[in-house]
Amino acid sequence: MATQPITIGANSIARIGDRFFLIVEVEAKAPGVEIDPVFAVRTTPQQARALINAGVMRTIIQNTRPRSRPGLKVEFKGVLFANGRFFSVFDVENSTDISVLVRISRQRAQRLIRNGARRIPVIRRTF
Repeated sequence: MATQPITIGANSIARIGDRFFLIVEVEAKAPGVEIDPVFAVRTTPQQARALINAGVMRTIIQNTRPRSRPGLKVEFKGVLFANGRFFSVFDVENSTDISVLVRISRQRAQRLIRNGARRIPVIRRTF
């Protein structure tokens, strides 16, 4: 069977303050094309709990950026602004594929965006 050109990569549930977000990487690959944006989708607490109970991992939120090492690939994806907080978003792949959010200041977020970092889109209205 042929490989699907569009798949879901890293996906996890982030609790940011009192709100929940599904963090999802969409991977589109074809000869000469590789597109892999990250999106955040606001969920209700009940949706987040059901997704976690179904096996979706929790997003890792930390204060320092993850570092690549043998067997661990780290890719900076962009800047996320959610629930009044700012994060650098990294795709971390080893035996798993998960998003890692690193807390940053508003000033750092603005500097990253000015220097070309993508702003991670947030779908703020729950489904």
